[in-house]
Amino acid sequence: MSAHPDLAAYFFEMEKLVEAQPDSVVAEIARGAYAMSPRPRVRHGVAQGELFAALRRLGAVTDASAQADWMFVIEPEIRSLETFSRLVPDLAGWRRSTTGWPDLDATPVSLIPDWVAEIVSPATESFDRGPKKDAYGLMGVGWLWLLDPDSRTVETFASVRSKMIAGPAFGASDHVSAPPFESLRLPLDSMFPSG
Repeated sequence: MSAHPDLAAYFFEMEKLVEAQPDSVVAEIARGAYAMSPRPRVRHGVAQGELFAALRRLGAVTDASAQADWMFVIEPEIRSLETFSRLVPDLAGWRRSTTGWPDLDATPVSLIPDWVAEIVSPATESFDRGPKKDAYGLMGVGWLWLLDPDSRTVETFASVRSKMIAGPAFGASDHVSAPPFESLRLPLDSMFPSG
C-alpha cells in the first residue's frame, strides 16, 4: 500500500456525490473541495439573465454569411481531472477563434471556457471567492467576473500564470467594460434589480 493518497480516486468518489444530488442542489468540487449550495434567489437569476442577454447582443452576427465567435452557456458543468475540479459557473463563454466551442451534447464539459461569471450570494460567496476562483485559474480559464447583486458591483479577474489576478471593479452607477469584453459598456443599474 502506498504512503501517498490516490487523489484521483478521491476525486472520482466525490464525483459520485455530485451526481447523486437532486436538481434542487448545486454540487461542485473545486481543487478537491466538495461544496453544495441551494438553488439561487430570483435576484441572482435576474443578474445572470441580464448579463447573458447583453453578451448575446454583443456577439450578434448581422452578416448572414458570418459565424459568431463567442458561445455563451448558462450553468454548464465543467470538469478538469488535472485540477480535481467539477464546477458549475453561472455563465461561461468559449471563443471559437481561441479554444473552439465545446461538444454541445457533452456534460460535463471538458473544454475549459475562455471566460466565466459567478453571481455571488451569501450562501456561495466564500466558495466563489476562494476555492472556486483558484480552481478557475489553475484550469486555465482566462477571465472571471464576480457579480454581487447585493452590493451592486462587478469585480473582474484575469488569469496570470494559473492564478486569478484582480482587474477593474465597477459600482452600481458604472458601465462594465473589461476584458475580454471591452466594447460591452453594460450599465450595471440595468443588471441589478432594486426591488
